[in-house]
Amino acid sequence: MTMDEAGLREYVEAVRALLAHGGFERTGNAAEAKKWDIAHITGYLEARGRPDRRHTVHVAGSKGKGSVSTVTESILRAAGKHTLLLTSPDLHQARERVAIDGAPIEYGAFARHARVLLDDPATAGWSYFELLTVLGWLAGAEAACDWQVLEVGLGGRLDTTNAVAAKEVAVIMPIDLEHTAILGETIPEIAREKAGILTAPCEVVTAPMRESALDVVRARAAEVGATVHSVPEECAIRVVSQRLEEQRFDLRTPSATYRGLRSSLVGPHQRENIATAVRAAELALERVGESLEADAVMRGVRDARLPGRFEVLRRAPLLIVDGLHTPLAARRFRETVEAAGVPRPRVLVVGMLAGRDIEAVARELLGVTDTVVTAPPSSPRAAPAAEVARAFTSQGGLAQTARSVPEAIERAREIGGERASVLVGGSLYTVAEAREAALGVTGDHALGLR
Repeated sequence: MTMDEAGLREYVEAVRALLAHGGFERTGNAAEAKKWDIAHITGYLEARGRPDRRHTVHVAGSKGKGSVSTVTESILRAAGKHTLLLTSPDLHQARERVAIDGAPIEYGAFARHARVLLDDPATAGWSYFELLTVLGWLAGAEAACDWQVLEVGLGGRLDTTNAVAAKEVAVIMPIDLEHTAILGETIPEIAREKAGILTAPCEVVTAPMRESALDVVRARAAEVGATVHSVPEECAIRVVSQRLEEQRFDLRTPSATYRGLRSSLVGPHQRENIATAVRAAELALERVGESLEADAVMRGVRDARLPGRFEVLRRAPLLIVDGLHTPLAARRFRETVEAAGVPRPRVLVVGMLAGRDIEAVARELLGVTDTVVTAPPSSPRAAPAAEVARAFTSQGGLAQTARSVPEAIERAREIGGERASVLVGGSLYTVAEAREAALGVTGDHALGLR
């Protein structure tokens, strides 16, 4: 057996043991989430020399967290920093959640850190997400990373990532109605949970958001002595060009003007996300007495990749995938389809998780096309395809069901014909299955992990 084969086998065993720890991410049970606390995580980290302690950018919000986290890390890395990036959920493999200098942690290293945690009696009652987050911090400490970008899993105040020792910058992305059984039933209530990542004086970057949410963030920042930097107030964007797989634009911030930024992340909302990431990177380095070179911004934005977010998988016939699970995300998707000039006829393939506002998402997506095929993603939390289809038909859409995401894509192609644009959206589980079928990607499911 080669070293690679041994590492892969150990990885599979480790992920299987981690998955057995369950938690809200695995079950979708809101009662489990309502029992969250981070005191035990903080205690564990303190007892082990704070492996999480390094310069930090912390990102919360309902939409755009992954994009901003990825672009911020890419810019910091282009600036010569040794980075750790923690994101969730993963698309194909659990190890994608822990990236060191832009690359997923190796199989063997993942398994080794997992065993350290799993063999420790102190972690016996931890959830899957808690274990993976701390695993990332252990990996970052071993690799001697000097910067980290942390994407909040859910909420903020009691999210495991909020156990971090300190942060230079906190980013709050747009707030939408999501996980209302856990975070609250109104925008201000949810904003309070997201703004809970403001725990001490730091720089706070706020993306464009509703005034009711921004008011909550500003109030929380004042409580802890943090300084708010509003992207809409501080930055200006001028669009140069917009194509299906790339956009170019100029960006002016209080620190610099960047002309001809190029990004594979397309759509109006991604320009806002990139501006937010650039501002976060600028302030992070300024906080430690350094300046951000324009070349690092240009390269970082150009090189940032985010699979599964308005990603073109095939050009002929056209196949695009995008992870979306809130009404705001669906609206942004619709806007991007129009801005990028996705040709008609269009057929949607949609798979959602239970507990989402499926009717509101359907209402937004019907602006793209009225022809839909629904399918359940491979998750114990999947919403039945028939339920998702009803959300579309009740609002005048034409929807039919399929047994799986790959089958739904084939059905969509049959409905639309050879020249149709097939657009796959919904849960990231749905997007992952589409990518695996179209690109031959090997995911954890193919390794027998569920």
